[in-house]
Amino acid sequence: MPAARGGRRVKIAPATGVELAVVAESTAEDVDAAVESARKAQRIWAEMSVLERKEGMLAWAHNLRGVAEELVAVDAADSGTPLHDMRKGVMNGITHLEHFAGLGFELVGQTIPATPGNLHYTLREPYGIIGILTPFNGPSFFPIKLSAPALAAGNAVILKPSEQTPLGATIIANAAAGALPDGLVNVVQGGPEAGQAIVVHPRIERLHLTGGVPTGLAIQKAAAESGYVKEISLELGGKNPLIVFPDVDVETVSRAAIKGMNFTHQGQSCGSTSRLFVHRSLAKEVTERVTQLVSEITVALPDDPEAEMGSLVSQRHKTRVLSMIEMAKEEGATLLAGGGEGEGPLADGAYVMPTVFGDVRPSMRIAQEEVFGPVLSIIEWEDEAEMLEAVNSVDYGLTASIFTNDLTKALTTASKVESGYVWINEVVHRWLGVPFGGYKNSGAGVEHAKETMLEYTREKSVSVVMNHGGTVS
Repeated sequence: MPAARGGRRVKIAPATGVELAVVAESTAEDVDAAVESARKAQRIWAEMSVLERKEGMLAWAHNLRGVAEELVAVDAADSGTPLHDMRKGVMNGITHLEHFAGLGFELVGQTIPATPGNLHYTLREPYGIIGILTPFNGPSFFPIKLSAPALAAGNAVILKPSEQTPLGATIIANAAAGALPDGLVNVVQGGPEAGQAIVVHPRIERLHLTGGVPTGLAIQKAAAESGYVKEISLELGGKNPLIVFPDVDVETVSRAAIKGMNFTHQGQSCGSTSRLFVHRSLAKEVTERVTQLVSEITVALPDDPEAEMGSLVSQRHKTRVLSMIEMAKEEGATLLAGGGEGEGPLADGAYVMPTVFGDVRPSMRIAQEEVFGPVLSIIEWEDEAEMLEAVNSVDYGLTASIFTNDLTKALTTASKVESGYVWINEVVHRWLGVPFGGYKNSGAGVEHAKETMLEYTREKSVSVVMNHGGTVS
C-alpha cells in the first residue's frame, strides 16, 4: 500500500543499472499504522495455544514455499547476487521458520522453593511487538529467519527491510495471509526516517538489527534518547580470521578459504573469513592455489545460470570497496588477483572482481576494517602468540575458523580467539540449534537457537502465599 505521505522512490537493479521498481517511502505515520495493526493481531496470537501458533507458522512456511522461486528471482534482481545463492537464502529462511514453529513448547518457566508451604514460579511472556531491521545481503532470508523466533514467542513483528533490497519483504508478508492473523507480520518500507520511527516508538519495546556497526550504535543511542527502555539485540559486522596451522592439506584449506570468503555472495557477509592467517611453511603454496581458484570464479549477471558471483548491492558500495582496494595497495599490500571493475556486459553494474591481497600486515586498514566485499587478505605467521594477538587485534569478534589435524591445538586455539562462533576444520556452515552471535563490536544476543526465542520473552515471577508463617525476606 502507498505511504501515508505518498512518498516514493525508484529502486535500481545494481547488476544492470536499470530501473527495477518504485517503492513506498514510509514515515512515522506508517509506523504508527503498523503498530496499531500489530497490536490487534498480537492479542489474538498470544491467546492461541502453542500448537495453534505452530500450525499457523507452518502454514506460512508452506505458503512461502509456493512463492519461493518468485522470491529468488526478485532477490537476485534486487541485490545483484546470483540465483543459486538467493535460492539457498530463501530455503534456509523457510527452514528456520519451520524449526522455530516447533519450539514453542520450550517457553517454560520454573518453580522455586523460596519458602515452605507457598508457590513461587516464573512465566515467560511475549513483549508484544518486535521491531526488526534487516540488512541488504539477505533480502528474504533475514526477514523470514528473524521473524521466526519472535513469532514463536507470541509476538507480532514489524519488518523494515534495507532500502537497498526492499522488494522481497512485501511478498513474504503477503504470503502470511490465511496462515497468520492479519497484521501479525507488517512491512514498513523506507530509509532512516522509517527506521528511526520504529526505534523510538513507545509501543515497540524490543528491537533487533542485523547490519553495520555504525547503524547499531545509532540505534542504541536513539533508543536511549527516546525516553523508553528498549531491549535490543544486534548482529553486526565481522573481520573474521581463518587460521591455518602447518599440518593441514593445502588443497583442502585453499578451497575452504574461497568458500569462507563467501565470494558467491560477493563477500557481502558478516561471517566471511576475510583474513587468512597462513603458517609460513605453507604460505607460498596456499597463496598460489588461492589466487588460482579466485581467478577461476565466473562473474556474471545474477540471472545467468553459470554465475558464481554477481554484483555488489549498489554503485555507492562499489565505490567504497574500490577505495579500500586502492588504500591497501598504498599501504604496501600486494594485489595478487582482481581489484578491478566489471567490463563488457558488466560495465554498467556494481561489479568488483574477486580480489586477493598478499603481503598483508595485521596493522593495515585492509586487515582491520570490514570491507564487506570480495576482498581476501593473506597474512603469514610463524610465532603462534603473535598470530593470536593479531587475530584478536580487531574491534570485531563474530566468527573464526581453525584448520589443524591436532585436536588439542584446535581446542586450545578456539578458547583463545575472541569470537562468538568458531569452526574447526569448517567454514560458513551454521547449524540450527547452535547459538550464533558475536563478541565486541560484532553484536549482542544470539540467533539460530532456542535462546533466540527466549530473548523475545520477558520473565514474570509469581508468588502464591498460602503459609503466612513462612519466612519473608
